[in-house]
Amino acid sequence: PTLMAVAFLGLQCESILLFHPRFSPVTNHALRVKLHQIFQIVGFVLGSIGMVIIYILKENAGKPHISSWHALFGLCAMILTLIQLVGGLPLIYSQIRKILPMSKSLGELKRKHAQMGLITVICGLTTVGLAFYSNWFIKKEFHRIYQNVAFGAVTTIIGVLFAQVYHGRLSVENQN
Repeated sequence: PTLMAVAFLGLQCESILLFHPRFSPVTNHALRVKLHQIFQIVGFVLGSIGMVIIYILKENAGKPHISSWHALFGLCAMILTLIQLVGGLPLIYSQIRKILPMSKSLGELKRKHAQMGLITVICGLTTVGLAFYSNWFIKKEFHRIYQNVAFGAVTTIIGVLFAQVYHGRLSVENQN
């Protein structure tokens, strides 16, 4: 769980915020793209390791897999992240764009990648929020306080990321 939280809350959210001029200390666009790529790959690897660890622990305990909303959203988030990783390759490597039969412009592909990325992160953050409603967490003494804080934090992060994607969409439209 810790690896997955670092992957989604830290690396993947930060990789999106790299493209916002107010939130990123990096001014070079090529460096932003490279850092985005690295953060996403490392985030996916950490999330995958976390999933394998949870699978092994559940298998050893004889517990069922994907038996909660948290697990279902987590699986969807990981699948969407993998799709995003593969879908981002044509944006970075023009050779792939030449091979694939695509009729969309680079700007349109970037816009779709950003929108799908937002859906992916919302799915991941929903998973984080649902973790606070798991049986394990509800057994804790102050679970209501943690649930409220988690809901507020996840909602705030989603709002900031939505603003980033919307800001990026406007920037691309103004350039055209």
